[in-house]
Amino acid sequence: MKAPWQSLYPVTYPQYTIACNGWALKRLLRLLTEPLKKLSRWKLISLGNISTSVPSQSFQLGEFTIDWQGSDTKQPCLKIVHQSNQAKVIWQTSPGQSFISGGDVSLTITEERGSIEIDEQKQAEFSDQIVDAIKQEGDTLLIHGRLQNRQNTSDEPQYVLTLRTIGLKELDFQLQIGDGNVNETQLQFITSPDEHFYGFGEQFSQIDCKGQWIPIICEEGGIGRGDRGPKTLNLLGVAGNRFSSYAPIPYFVTNKGRSIFLNNTEPSIFNLRDPQIATIRVSSSCMQGRILCGETPLDIIELYTNHVGRMSPLPDWLNNGAVVGMQGGTQLVRQVWSQLRELDTPIAGFWSQDWVGQRRTIAGKQLWWNWQLDETVYPGWQQLVSDLAQAKIAVGVYVNPFLVDRPHKSNLQQRNLYTEALQQGFVVKKNQGEPYLIESTDFSAALLDLTNPDARKWFKNVLKEEVLGKGAKFWMADFAEAAPFEGIYASDESGLLYHNQYPVDWVSLNREAIQEAGKEGDAWFFNRAGFLKTPSHSTCMWLGDQNTTWGKNDGIVSAVKGAIAGGFSGLSINHSDIGGYTSIANPILEAIGVGFRRSRELLYRWMELNAFTPVFRTHEGNQPDKNVQFYTDKDTLATFSYWAKVYAALAGYRQQLMAEAAKKGYPMLRHLILHYPDDPNVYQLEEQFLLGSEFLVAPVLKPGKKKVNVYFPAGEWVHLWSGKTYSMTIGIRQKVPAPLGQPAVFYRQGSQAAESVVETLKVKNLLNTP
Repeated sequence: MKAPWQSLYPVTYPQYTIACNGWALKRLLRLLTEPLKKLSRWKLISLGNISTSVPSQSFQLGEFTIDWQGSDTKQPCLKIVHQSNQAKVIWQTSPGQSFISGGDVSLTITEERGSIEIDEQKQAEFSDQIVDAIKQEGDTLLIHGRLQNRQNTSDEPQYVLTLRTIGLKELDFQLQIGDGNVNETQLQFITSPDEHFYGFGEQFSQIDCKGQWIPIICEEGGIGRGDRGPKTLNLLGVAGNRFSSYAPIPYFVTNKGRSIFLNNTEPSIFNLRDPQIATIRVSSSCMQGRILCGETPLDIIELYTNHVGRMSPLPDWLNNGAVVGMQGGTQLVRQVWSQLRELDTPIAGFWSQDWVGQRRTIAGKQLWWNWQLDETVYPGWQQLVSDLAQAKIAVGVYVNPFLVDRPHKSNLQQRNLYTEALQQGFVVKKNQGEPYLIESTDFSAALLDLTNPDARKWFKNVLKEEVLGKGAKFWMADFAEAAPFEGIYASDESGLLYHNQYPVDWVSLNREAIQEAGKEGDAWFFNRAGFLKTPSHSTCMWLGDQNTTWGKNDGIVSAVKGAIAGGFSGLSINHSDIGGYTSIANPILEAIGVGFRRSRELLYRWMELNAFTPVFRTHEGNQPDKNVQFYTDKDTLATFSYWAKVYAALAGYRQQLMAEAAKKGYPMLRHLILHYPDDPNVYQLEEQFLLGSEFLVAPVLKPGKKKVNVYFPAGEWVHLWSGKTYSMTIGIRQKVPAPLGQPAVFYRQGSQAAESVVETLKVKNLLNTP
């Protein structure tokens, strides 16, 4: 292990204020000015010039060559290559232009129901760069210099860029600017119009992010995110935008085999709008990260996950059947279970998210956030758990880090966790010491302070006693993207530094509870919020709340994109709610085209999709009685049972992929560039994927469609349902049939793993051949 970075200068951060929210007029004004703000944001710190007295020279850091073109050239620049392939540039600055700059900025942060907006106001920029000295100390290179403000040339903050080898193919960097007035750092480097950028955590609208401006700030995904919907969602601040993400990560990999990630938890911005120059900006006077060198994107993912951690295989029992999302109490669960038994449906678990009881809110039905069983909803719970266990079916529940003051019910013997947490100081506070209450829909809740070791211990005991102790083997570990920026934390950390870290601490708490209970490898949870080191702790990702639509930004299409994009960033085991979650099933809104609810066709197409993903799990959604459910009638039950059987038939293959994920960090759902990095036709594919390396899946993502335009990479691909072989010497697009019940799924000719799956499907009579 290398020693931690030494700070040569005190670290400074932007001052920020929290904007008042809730006023429709203010929100409307912000919406009207948003296009202008977007235009100015990405040019907040402009590119400057570079000058130097340091002559050209090269330095060897381990396997890396750092080439400096200096004072004896007209256009100074820095270039990094690796000995494994000296023709390939790993990182290069733009000749004659500054590659380091800084700014004095202030921030206005708006937080509304988990949605975040950060507006930057520039007081000064230091865009011109002087390189004064470059020196090598062992495996470390230090570049010293000054920055200049064109408006005030007497003010020249000093900087130092430090490069240090980590292993054979990793190069750490730290950029520090040593002036108390500079609180934002920016790093610039060359790109090209044909370079494609992937990663950035879960991105739901765009997989290839070239040409985009990517903010890295954990937040609520939003409702619609640009898809058609009620305009009031914008006024309420919950619509989100195309780059709102529960799990953004400051990391990318490109088709050119280049990769960088940041260790900063402060908000950052990756600006890829300029076709020639890319910039990384961080809300701090210190930027820390790592440059990775690999021959292929899979090589880079393996290097990257060495640092951020890798996800462990799911429990074997989970891999053998569906997770049935149910609400409504014991009697309804038993009724649906009986119907599924008649169809011989493989069931891994029943997920009863309403185990704590429900309340009515403006969003529909929501749970009481007091994490204990409500036996008025689930009478005979222990008998139900026992009966399901006898059938080798697990029981799951729902938990999040919020707490509410639930009114006492005389027929329930329950603790009031909200009161317990407040009395012991276990929640995030305001300046005055009272709890920081965060607005949800039409109620507010306190948030567990995860920087408090005693609070962590207390809540882990809640999970061990009230969840695992009541027989549940799994749960949804929801939320975690709403840690307030102006909250007071036990660690005294600023919300600016801690907001993005909170989701990592949340999943680590859940994982520790499982480990301390001796349930590692048997119990599991699935979470939606994440950041850099989430893969170290998460047992399974879930893609959050998609709309019950065909929408590109927040419907079934976004679920496909989110899973593929997250796979680049170490989120290797991921899945979505079958059918989506959010509905706005208001007849008037639906009549004017902005309301929506789940259709039968959408539900069936989502089942087809998720049968070829890591987890096959349903969700009733926020308005269960307004949507088609898997148990609506005999046809929905039969269709669900069929796809659950198809999912179960792939169990052995998924186990192989999970072993790869644990060993190398490879995603289970893969963008085609991971196996065809030299095929430029795959670079911008966004609506088809590989399951591992052996199955090609092109789901139907539009209503009424019975054919799909599939891109086949070179090779021989066998249509799963008909057995027809598509033989390609070069990659080609072709329309293929995809009627309801037969999605466009292909396997690699000659693949033993795929043929084993096909044989299982045949034995179980699951291939609907014409």
